[in-house]
Amino acid sequence: PRPAAPGATPGPAPGAAPAAAQPQQPPMTPEARAAMVVRQYAQEIMKSLRDGHLPFFLETERFVVEITRSFKPTFEQQLQHMVAAHISTLTDKDVAAPVPAELAEAIEKDLLGLLETVEQQLEQDKQRGQAAKEAVQVAAALAEHRPLLAKDFFKGKGGAYPNATYKDLYLTLRKWQVAMRRQVARAAEPKQLELLSRALAESKGTQMEIPGQYLTLDEPRPEQHVKVDRVLPDLELADYNLACHRRITIRGNDSKLYHFIIEATGAAIASSDERTLQVCQLMNRCMVKEKQARRRHMKLHVRPIIGLAPRCRLVADDPQSMSLMQMLDQYLAAQGQTSDGVALKFAEQVQAFARTQQDPKMAAMNEVSDKLPETVALNYIRAIIPSNAHLWSFRKQLAVQYACLALVSHALFIPAPSPTRLVFSQLQGDVSLAGAAPSFNKEITRMQDSNERMPFRMTRMLTTLLSPVGLEGGFSAAMGAAAMSLANPKRAVKYHLCAILREEMLALARQGPNPPTAVQEQQQGKMVFRNASACADQVMQRVTALSPVTALPDKDDKSGEAPQPINAKVIELIMAAANPVEQINMPCLWHPWA
Repeated sequence: PRPAAPGATPGPAPGAAPAAAQPQQPPMTPEARAAMVVRQYAQEIMKSLRDGHLPFFLETERFVVEITRSFKPTFEQQLQHMVAAHISTLTDKDVAAPVPAELAEAIEKDLLGLLETVEQQLEQDKQRGQAAKEAVQVAAALAEHRPLLAKDFFKGKGGAYPNATYKDLYLTLRKWQVAMRRQVARAAEPKQLELLSRALAESKGTQMEIPGQYLTLDEPRPEQHVKVDRVLPDLELADYNLACHRRITIRGNDSKLYHFIIEATGAAIASSDERTLQVCQLMNRCMVKEKQARRRHMKLHVRPIIGLAPRCRLVADDPQSMSLMQMLDQYLAAQGQTSDGVALKFAEQVQAFARTQQDPKMAAMNEVSDKLPETVALNYIRAIIPSNAHLWSFRKQLAVQYACLALVSHALFIPAPSPTRLVFSQLQGDVSLAGAAPSFNKEITRMQDSNERMPFRMTRMLTTLLSPVGLEGGFSAAMGAAAMSLANPKRAVKYHLCAILREEMLALARQGPNPPTAVQEQQQGKMVFRNASACADQVMQRVTALSPVTALPDKDDKSGEAPQPINAKVIELIMAAANPVEQINMPCLWHPWA
């Protein structure tokens, strides 16, 4: 054969089989090319930071690795998180309504997926020969819980699910939640950190900073940040968002203690509440620049959330905090009752009074009100507050904090929370909302279009805790000042909201039954941006409507009508939220009497 010409591509040898055709790669789109360039720049920046701050990087990396390795969620904890997530979706349901087949199938699918995932992890550990003792315990737990789960949630032989109504489903989920809570508390051994992670217990920090310090309003000054001295050896249990978690305590070099909940789950944690946290930080930056908010010292309390891994994060915690439901449960426990019993009794009385009373819901509400006084939360706080002067400061701080939080919830179309998700600081008066997420329609193209009964939670126990003076004075004024801060055109809030809502819409699209591929996400990018811009307009319309600036009378108006107060829209919103007729129309699991 002739020798190949210089530079020519050698062909296949004579008699050789033809080479398989290589699949042609699709041409890279401009968006994909730009994303690749961004990733390259990010990698270069991270490499430069690591080389320039190597001791800090190594110490922080060791902390993150030890946390994620030592606090892996057990099977009981993963099951507890799944049950809590399904319970939170039932608070707006009618307990007498039948359970749709789609919901029952979704619960069965989630539980089967959890069981299969745990079994696969057991097989992998067995092949590696790791953690033989733990594998035996997990295998025993699987063998014990699988038939019980199948009995309570899986489809039977006749093709029907065991829970016919929402009441049956709620009671079954609550039974599993209580059982898993007890098992997690019993199995939360050891109580000492050194038995879980000796490296974390014995390490003494010199470079790593206390997590969450970059979420403040001030410009970051690393030289002034508090450094980690050590992680204290005692571990505790804390309830957060209907689930039980471990809590660690970090001592800083300023001799103060910083408490964090380790939220570790088997599935990826949704970051909706982290994006809501960004909106709260945006509001704080706007209120600092607004005169009316600055003179009232308004600043929304932000509970820092620090992501460590897709399935693990730290949540700043206050050991002195307590949810509204915990206050109610403590009162009912002294009476020999439970909050679930009161809610289900209310639903039964509504059905019983429907035959004799013209307004059965109001009659049932009166029955509950006779047993549950409206001063439950106030009496609980009074028992802790040392003096009346401290009580006045607590109410003033609570009015400002809750006004800002109510504005964020109303603007982002967040449903009025149940008492479990409303967490109060027992001494400072700060308030936070656990598991808050914006509401979109089913197509994830606009904000929730359904008519809301409650713009935010303002039940009789909350109005008594705030007092009439705090509600009509501090609360309404703070909400108007916060709306004025966000509605100021100089703040450019809409563009920040557009970016946050776009990330939320993309995250919800990935969680759907048919998540889009990377190519589809690139193709849908422009459409998602338009939808996010429309959603930001909806949010800004609600904020602008509550701003006192928009209610100022026109100088050229000569109609002769008496001008309305500049906070008339805020007052209307408060009256709508505090309307008892609309509150009793909410589902009984929302606890309208609390």
